[in-house]
Amino acid sequence: MHSWLESLGQDLRYGVRGLRRSPGFALAAIGLLALGIGANTAIFSLVRAVVLRPLPFPDPDRLVLIWDNFSANGGPTRVEPSPVDYVAWKEQNRSFTDIAAFVANTYNLTGNGEPDKLAGLRTTANLFTILGMQPILGRTLDPADERSDAAPVVVVSERLWRSRFGADQNLIGRTIALNGLSHTVVGIVPPDFQFPNREAVLWVPARFTPQELAEPGNYYFDVLARLKPDTSLLQARADMEPIARRLEQQYPQTKNRLRISVTELHEHLTREVRPTMAMLLGAVGLVLLTACANLANLLLVRAAARRKEVALRKVLGAGHARLARQLITESAVLAGMGAAVGIALSSATFSYLTRLLPGTLPGTSTLRIDASVLLFTASIAALIVLAIGTAPALAAVRTGLEAALRSSSGRTTTASRRLRGLLVIAEITMTVVLLVAAGLLLRSYDRVLAVEPGFNPQHVLLAETVLPPSKYRTLESRTRFYDGVLERVTALPGVTRAAYANYPPLTNKGGRAFMTIEGRPAPQPQEFTRFIVSDRVVSAGYFAALEVPVLHGREFDARDAGGAPPSVIINAKLARLHFPDEDPIGRHVKVGNPNGPWLTIVGVVGDMRQMALDTASEPEIYLAANQSVINAPFFWPQQLVVRTAGDPLALAAAVRQAVWAVDVDEPISRIRSMNQVFDTELLNRNTQLTLIGAFALLTLLIASVGLYAVLSYSVAQQRREIGVRMALGARRMSVVMEVVRSAFVLTALGVVVGLTTAFAGTRLLAAWLFEVGATDPLTFAGTAVLLGVVALAATALPAFRGASVNPSAVLRSE
Repeated sequence: MHSWLESLGQDLRYGVRGLRRSPGFALAAIGLLALGIGANTAIFSLVRAVVLRPLPFPDPDRLVLIWDNFSANGGPTRVEPSPVDYVAWKEQNRSFTDIAAFVANTYNLTGNGEPDKLAGLRTTANLFTILGMQPILGRTLDPADERSDAAPVVVVSERLWRSRFGADQNLIGRTIALNGLSHTVVGIVPPDFQFPNREAVLWVPARFTPQELAEPGNYYFDVLARLKPDTSLLQARADMEPIARRLEQQYPQTKNRLRISVTELHEHLTREVRPTMAMLLGAVGLVLLTACANLANLLLVRAAARRKEVALRKVLGAGHARLARQLITESAVLAGMGAAVGIALSSATFSYLTRLLPGTLPGTSTLRIDASVLLFTASIAALIVLAIGTAPALAAVRTGLEAALRSSSGRTTTASRRLRGLLVIAEITMTVVLLVAAGLLLRSYDRVLAVEPGFNPQHVLLAETVLPPSKYRTLESRTRFYDGVLERVTALPGVTRAAYANYPPLTNKGGRAFMTIEGRPAPQPQEFTRFIVSDRVVSAGYFAALEVPVLHGREFDARDAGGAPPSVIINAKLARLHFPDEDPIGRHVKVGNPNGPWLTIVGVVGDMRQMALDTASEPEIYLAANQSVINAPFFWPQQLVVRTAGDPLALAAAVRQAVWAVDVDEPISRIRSMNQVFDTELLNRNTQLTLIGAFALLTLLIASVGLYAVLSYSVAQQRREIGVRMALGARRMSVVMEVVRSAFVLTALGVVVGLTTAFAGTRLLAAWLFEVGATDPLTFAGTAVLLGVVALAATALPAFRGASVNPSAVLRSE
């Protein structure tokens, strides 16, 4: 054992000395490995944090979310359940140990400092039990807290406890004011408990109202359940089907053809980012393969140059096994150094990659180098040694002394030249695939930027003011607040328009309701989705503030006060869909509750991209803010929309003071410009494009260096032949063109194979493409031209170096 370790140490020292004698080769090899391994380590760390790391709850694979599913009607497969659904599921299921319902909410905290808006959860008490959470102080919610006559209580996060209350040990039992009501603090949860998202800092009892329990169409709660130990996901789904049939019979209007979806919690939290993770893994895999192909070329050249050295060492008594081990050890030294530098490079990218972490995941899902990441990196390095270090070593030790001395220094066999050519073709192939992917994403991103959103986002300020229901129970009190704020904000210098809305464009991806049209028959099941509309609540002046054209009729004004007949405004898409051959002005519709009042259409406005820039406008209906048609707090206007003459953010402080002049206890949060909303909307596309583009350029650099190296070595090998030809009268340009022709043969083969591969594989990118086909001819042609230009640049120096050979000097040296 001791002799083996001593021998290994000698091999390591010899390998390091050998690399020091060839610093150019060492730096090139280590750089290639560092780039390939570093990119893979960074993306693996991201994938592990998002996909592979389990959620921080006991038995997380047993946690599921339950949804209403209206796909049988052509509707969405995942719709937030109502309290009616929750009660039925909890009472009738046989697959779950327990079921909890919750809905994200915001709460205004007043007293003990400036008013603040906090993210929280309205939840049934058993949520904490299902998630296996134990408080660090006090207790969690109790079923008794959910009774309508119980005193209001709250559980707070450790983060809020420290930041707002200075980690006061006596906070338990004290009251704090949330939305104007006193809540007794009964418990403090650990800092790693962040459910349903990282922003949640307090939890209050759900306390369903009689109205919520009587209306089966209130689709805004989430339902979490824990599977029984002996129940599979498929069994749970089958168990829910009879419950869906009973609900359909009991509520035919709102549960028509209802199905129920049961989804793993972790799958739901990561579903949107999983395809991106898969795409990035494929991209960095191509980067690594390209780097390995280039490194294999370098090792083949180095092995050819060392054939005489190896042959002489064999004559002096070195065995085949010892020589092979020594050469493989050199590869291992390279791989180890490349891995070390790669880990450092990957760590430097974490701050950028963090933006790809879903906000719904617990905060413990962070990017870091840990044991599993180091094991992954070491495995890659070991595979590189085995895959590309072994073959050149074995080839070198098989060479006999006579053959080595007979060949010119560094001259290689035809088989070796063909292998190096194949490696270059493989590099170009992988480069083409990544360049096509980057080109498609770039063209798609450009199309998204060119989208006409239907409103003018320039010089628009948004400020959130969520009114507490305890303080603003009546429509009159809310109207006084909105009118008072708008009067003061409109009077500010630099403000041209101001209005209120519950959800301006791109700020909320939900908000839909069923619409009934007076005089029309009830829709058939297959027509159900045609009557689902996006519904928003806006004040007078909203469309003017966003510069949305009023195409027909009028905008909301003083005629739409609380005591007046309720009115609505529809967008052009809804008008085209339901009133293609008639004037919709004056027609009557209902939104949501089929027993609600008829609403009169008073105007038609232009279409806006409400859900996303890359999502077509939906049929939309706008309710007047001063008319309480849907009296649910989450539906109240909460976003102040201000159009300014200059920089909107410069007016943030003045807007805040204008709100406080109406209600000094009202928190103002999320003050941002509409351009910042656009930036957030484009963030994922921007990140995807940046990463794939960087990987594509990296492979392009590696491939061009590989092509240059192969040609340079080929020219060096043919130095005597070129000298003889030029001595016999060959023209310099003919020599240049021969080198260029050999380069373009390799490039053309790589481009053809790459474009064929990309043509077959880019369909996997379809989910990320917008108004660009997966086989876009412009992108494919542009990639081919770019590779041709790069190949020409990589060929130029070796070609002219070969043509500058001095024939007489070459012949004298031979």
